[in-house]
Amino acid sequence: MDFLGKIYERFIRPFALAGGLIAYVVFTWALQQNGFIRATEDVYLQIVAMWSIGFVALAIIPNTRLGLDTNVTVLIRTMWCNIGVVVMAVLVPDVVRIFMLVVTLFGLMYASLHLNRGHVAVMGFLTYLFYVLCSAGLASYTETDPEFEFFLGLGFGFILAGGSILIFEGQELRAELRHRNEALRETMGRLQEMALRDELTGVHNRRYILDVLNRQKSLADREQQGFTVCYCDLDHFKQVNDQFGHVTGDKALRQFAELATGVVRNIDYVARFGGEEFVLVLVGADEVAAENVANRLRVRTSEMWIPGTRDDFVLNVSIGVTSFRSGERVEDALNRADRALYSAKIGGRDRVVVADG
Repeated sequence: MDFLGKIYERFIRPFALAGGLIAYVVFTWALQQNGFIRATEDVYLQIVAMWSIGFVALAIIPNTRLGLDTNVTVLIRTMWCNIGVVVMAVLVPDVVRIFMLVVTLFGLMYASLHLNRGHVAVMGFLTYLFYVLCSAGLASYTETDPEFEFFLGLGFGFILAGGSILIFEGQELRAELRHRNEALRETMGRLQEMALRDELTGVHNRRYILDVLNRQKSLADREQQGFTVCYCDLDHFKQVNDQFGHVTGDKALRQFAELATGVVRNIDYVARFGGEEFVLVLVGADEVAAENVANRLRVRTSEMWIPGTRDDFVLNVSIGVTSFRSGERVEDALNRADRALYSAKIGGRDRVVVADG
């Protein structure tokens, strides 16, 4: 749960519920004092006290403390809220009752935020059933107006039915909005990934690998984890484009990227640095291990067959290797690897050179 969610759960929701409870109790107390409730003050206070204690307990106690499923907890909370509202409303022998019964819709709306349509429909049905039973129970021990009770009960039924329909439509809109938000998040995630990937080869791009290098530098400066850089350049790559075309050259770059990804571990990084240049970042590896990885990549590159070229065509790669030194800049490590790569080039190409101290 995020910070705002915790604030809501711990402070806003309890205070909002407490405010609503106090307002409702004050309203019903005013009705009782003015003779609109068919109950003595003692009976009224007993009903309000019992309902309020349960209401506060269910509102404040977290679901984990109750040891119940979230759906069950919501059902209990909603029903307890509506039971108190219905009991108090039935004791009002006046049209004011219908306005008091509207409060049950707030319970259904609360349930709709957590439960599906079927559960909300059950809640509405149980609320109405409880109202009918309370009205029948009231009529069994005191004189009531049957016509008034009938039409009021009918009106309450229409209110619950109409309110439930609106709640269902709201649930559909919320579900659609949630679906659109999820689709938007997925799209944004793909776009972000595309922004960090080289479009041609699928490996990481220059911007991403520089960010990786800076993060690894921070770890290395704190002596938590070192890393080694392998600077790769495909030899005479211009000849591939000149002799076989740029489509074939693109195939060669993609195949090399696949080879490079295959020789490193999952924790390592491969990026196209520009043109036919690639950078490998080997996390936690020393120069000996990195040199072995670079030589495997060099050998596999020379064995690679590129569709669209001659059977005897061989593509080679030169690689400069260096370990990051604590305290230096990322640019310093890259320049040192680049100089080692240059040494591999002038030394005959198709070789791996580890940078001197």
